Amino acid sequence: MRQKGELSTRFVFAVLVVAILATGAVAETLYVDSTNGNDTNPGTEEKPLKTINKAAQLTNSSAEPGSTLIKMAPGLYSLTKAVVFENNRPYTKEKRLIIEATILPDDANWKPELMPVIISTERLQRDENSKGPIMTSGLKTEVNHVTIRGLKFLGSPVPGIRYYPVFREGKNLKDLVVSQCLFVCGRHALAATVSILANGHKLVVDHCVFYNCRNPIVFWNAEGGISKGNAMRYCIVDGAYTSGIWTCQTSEDLEFQHNIITRREYFWMRAPNNREKYRISNCVVTDNKYNSGYCTGGEIFGQTGPEVTFYESNIVKTGEVTLEMGDGIDLPPLPRNYLHVQPNTLGSELGAGLFKKVTKHTKKRRNIQNINKFKGDTEKRKK
Repeated sequence: MRQKGELSTRFVFAVLVVAILATGAVAETLYVDSTNGNDTNPGTEEKPLKTINKAAQLTNSSAEPGSTLIKMAPGLYSLTKAVVFENNRPYTKEKRLIIEATILPDDANWKPELMPVIISTERLQRDENSKGPIMTSGLKTEVNHVTIRGLKFLGSPVPGIRYYPVFREGKNLKDLVVSQCLFVCGRHALAATVSILANGHKLVVDHCVFYNCRNPIVFWNAEGGISKGNAMRYCIVDGAYTSGIWTCQTSEDLEFQHNIITRREYFWMRAPNNREKYRISNCVVTDNKYNSGYCTGGEIFGQTGPEVTFYESNIVKTGEVTLEMGDGIDLPPLPRNYLHVQPNTLGSELGAGLFKKVTKHTKKRRNIQNINKFKGDTEKRKK
């Protein structure tokens, strides 16, 4: 009986191993460390790669099924050319290509200085036959089912180019999630034309912070004409000097909730023929010059008229948003909630920003019934 039981156990184990291998459940993991890595290394945790470009090369050269996880250690990653993920690997919603920091914002030992920093220093020469602008990107993801998480993106110091830190060109692609990422740019240095620019369907931007970015997000076009399944939620946009969000041929199913959009030129920019009526809920949209406008890639046409309206629910349009900037004397270290809304000020209960875990301060953030009431209570306390 004992021998029979042992044989049965071995048989079950063998079946499980075969099933796991057949489904490709074993993930491919590559570690990247700009400080201690080397691109001749195999990319293990003990022997990491040095550049994200090499990780992309290894990923693209493999046809193995299953997920790919690329873990980026803290450090500065200077891109002398765009990092392109372009392959025919059968990623799925569950078995994804994931590019993320080794330490994420919700980890107990996380702090802003531990975010991997990506900056593009690519120098491009204009083609003599080209009449368009010079363009480059940071992470270019030309595959389905991608997650980018926990990274800090700066703009490009190279003048005269259009730079897109996160870029997807394929109009038939779907499922790109950008989560818990920080985008810090500037008009005069480290500029980025659009922080996240993506064709295709299901671009989800979740718990991100955009500070002084020209255009944080453009929901671009898709094969067939209408881009569907997109979302922007729990994000902070401060100081955008064109728009807080830009929709081209974007379906009305766009999810837009728990966002803070402040101190920018236009709250919402549209393609000239976009007449969709979007639903926006539980947001702070304040201290902006204009509400809605029309624009193409090269020209702003001005404000929209009565033909454009929104379905609005719990939207605060007055008051000042106060971000945590640090004391400016002993930096670094930066405060943990750097570039987040200061506690007990307008918008703080929305839960917008890099952190997903529900804290004591934001425990009611997913059930806000009336943030206008919170604003009124705050003003009473000030008096």
